[in-house]
Amino acid sequence: MILQTIFLNRFKTTKYLLVNFKYSILVFSLLQLAFITNAQENPLEQEVKVVKPYEPVINDAFKISELPKLNDTISVDTKFEYDITPRQYDTKFKPQLIKPAKLVSEPLPRLYYCYLKAGFGSHLSPLFEAHVGSKRDEFWQWGGAFTHLSSHSKIKTFDAKRVYAGYAKSDVDLNARRFFKNDQSVGANLSYDNRTNYYYGYNPDSNTVANPAPLKKNEVEKQNAHLIKFNADWKTNYLDSARLNFNINTGFQSFTNKTGQGESSFQLNGNINKFFEKEFLGVDMGVKTFSHNGYTDTTLASIMHFNPWIGAFGKKWQVVAGVKTYYEGATRKYGFYPRLSMHYNIIDYFLIPYFELGGMYYANNYQKIYYENPFIKQNLAVQGTSNTVDLAFGFRGNISSKIAFNIKADYKAFENQYFYVNDTTSAWDNKFDVVYDDMTQVRLLGEISMITKKDISFRLKGNYYKYELKKELYAWHKPDFDLSLDVKYIIQNKIVLETNLFAISSRYAKQFDTMKNPYAKQLDAVFDVNLGVEYRVSKILSAFAKFNNLANQNYIQWNNYSTQGFNFMAGVTYSVF
Repeated sequence: MILQTIFLNRFKTTKYLLVNFKYSILVFSLLQLAFITNAQENPLEQEVKVVKPYEPVINDAFKISELPKLNDTISVDTKFEYDITPRQYDTKFKPQLIKPAKLVSEPLPRLYYCYLKAGFGSHLSPLFEAHVGSKRDEFWQWGGAFTHLSSHSKIKTFDAKRVYAGYAKSDVDLNARRFFKNDQSVGANLSYDNRTNYYYGYNPDSNTVANPAPLKKNEVEKQNAHLIKFNADWKTNYLDSARLNFNINTGFQSFTNKTGQGESSFQLNGNINKFFEKEFLGVDMGVKTFSHNGYTDTTLASIMHFNPWIGAFGKKWQVVAGVKTYYEGATRKYGFYPRLSMHYNIIDYFLIPYFELGGMYYANNYQKIYYENPFIKQNLAVQGTSNTVDLAFGFRGNISSKIAFNIKADYKAFENQYFYVNDTTSAWDNKFDVVYDDMTQVRLLGEISMITKKDISFRLKGNYYKYELKKELYAWHKPDFDLSLDVKYIIQNKIVLETNLFAISSRYAKQFDTMKNPYAKQLDAVFDVNLGVEYRVSKILSAFAKFNNLANQNYIQWNNYSTQGFNFMAGVTYSVF
C-alpha cells in the first residue's frame, strides 16, 4: 500500500509539471509573436562605420627544439665478411649487317682534247693558239701547243716621226709522261721558240741629215733567234718513309741568232731525299756545260753545284738548313752560300712569320740575256753574277678562307751585277751593252690576294727598292717602286671581266752626249691600264676582246725605245671534244 501511495503521488506530480510546461511554452510563443509583429511595425535604423578592412592575425608558431633521446644501455657492433667468387659469363654477340652508305660523287668537269684561240688586233697583230692534250688516264699524260703573236706596224718616235717596230713570237711545245704502279714516272719535253725583233729605237741627237735614222721596214735592222730545248727526267713519288725518293733530269738546248752568234749547253741534275719521322735529308747536285759560237768568251765553260740540306718539322714549325756550293771551270772559282729557312705557324695558317737566308750564282748565258732585253748587241757575252747574301724576313697568312697576304723585307748583295747601257759603237745608240758593279738592294714587299669560288678574284702587289752601288751613279733601268693590280669578275658564268693596272716609277738610263761623255737621263714614270672582256656563248665557244694601254702612253721600257700606245684585239676561242 505504501508503495502504491508513493507511486501515485509521483505520477500526479509529473502530470502537473507537464501541464505547466505546456502552458509555459504557449505563453512564450505568444510573447515572441507579439515582439516580431511590433518589430515589423517599428523597424530598427542604425549606422555602421568601418574604420579599416578586416585583417586576420595568426599568432606565431614556436617549434619545440627539444629532440627525443634514446638511452639504450645495449649496443650492438655489426661486423661481417663476404667473398666474391669470379665467374666469367659466356656472352654471345652477333653483329648485324649494316647497309653501306651511298655517297653521291660530284661529277668531274669535262675535259677536251683541243683548245683553239684566234684573234686579230690593231697594229696588224694576228694571234693564234692551239693546245692539245690527253684526257684523264691512269698511266699516260701528254700534250702539245702552238702559239703565234706578231705585230706589223709603225709607232711614233720621240721626234714625232713614225718608225717600223714589228715583232713576232712563235712557240711549239710537246710533252709526255708515263706513270707506273710503283710510284715512278718518266717524262720528256721538246720545244722550239722563234723570236723576231727590229732595232727601231734611236737617239734623236744621232739622227742627223748626214746620218738619218732608218724608219722603213726594209731599212730597220732585223734580229731573229731560234731556241731548241729537250729535257727528260725520271723521278719517284714514294709516300713510304722507308723509301728513298730521287729525281734525275737531263737536258740539251741550242740557241742561235740571225747574225751567227749562238751557244749550246748540256746539263745533268739529280736530287735525292729521304724522309724520316720528323726529319728529312737531301742533296741537289748537277753539272752544266756551255759551248759558244760567234764570240770568244768562254767564261761559262762549265758549272758544277753540290747542295746538301737537312730539314725538320713539327706541328707548327719547319726548319731547313744546308749549304750551296758551285765550281766554275773556266775561272776555277769556287763559291759557297748558306741555306736557312725557318717558318713558324703561330695561328693555324692565319699568321706565319718566316726567315730565310741564302745566296745563288747566276750564269748569265746569251739566251737568258736576249730574252730579257732583245735589243742587245749580237756578240754580247755577259759574265756571271754572284748573289752573296739573300736575307728575308716577313709574315704571310690568311685573313680568311678567301683572302691571303704576304709582307716581306729582304736584303740582297750582288757581286758583278750587270746593267744595260746604250752601246756607243752602234750608229744610232740603239743597241745595248752592259756595265758591271757591286750592288746592295733593300726591298719592301706587300701583297694581298682574294680568290672566291666563282665570282671575283684580285691581287694587289707592290715593291719598294733602295739601291747602293760602288761605281755607278744609278742602278740603270731599275725602278724605285712598282705596283700592280689584277681583278677578275665573272657574271653568271657568262661574262668575264678582267682588268690590269700597273705603275712603275721613273728610272735612269746612262746616256752619252755627242762627245761620248756619260750622263744620267731620267725616264718618265709609267702608268698603264688594260681591260679584257669575254662572253661565253657556250661551254665550248666564246668571244673575247682586249684593250691595252688605255692611257695611250708611248712609255719607255729601254732607253730610246718607246712602246706601242693604245691597242686592242678581238677574237674567238673554241674547244674540241
